[in-house]
Amino acid sequence: MNSTSEHILLIDDDPDMHEALKMILEPEGFRLTCCLTGPLGLEAMRRDPPGLILLDVMLTTPSEGFHLAYQIKNDDRFKEIPVIMISAIGRTMEMDFASELGSDYLPAEKFINKPFEASLVLTAVRDALAERDRRHVR
Repeated sequence: MNSTSEHILLIDDDPDMHEALKMILEPEGFRLTCCLTGPLGLEAMRRDPPGLILLDVMLTTPSEGFHLAYQIKNDDRFKEIPVIMISAIGRTMEMDFASELGSDYLPAEKFINKPFEASLVLTAVRDALAERDRRHVR
């Protein structure tokens, strides 16, 4: 995997999260597109499909991210794009979402709780991209 050519789409309503993830990912060679809302994220995805999506759960509504992930995974154009959910909802609600990964309830490859360590995000991104590449070996 060559991270210098990887495009990541971040959909999160917190501009501070945009800046934090830029500081983590861009020095590693990733190209990050940031969107504040689900509709803007879908529009950006259609314009320039990313290699991976980082998606907050609580956007305009408390569960918009779940619905957006479901929509992405049920669209033939985007269903192979890895989705990593990043949210404080797991800690806030004291829920472990790991058992739900890949299900209709949580159609994502990984769930990261906020706040997070930079190394955890980098590892999750690299692992998800490597797994995507393994699935698409020609």
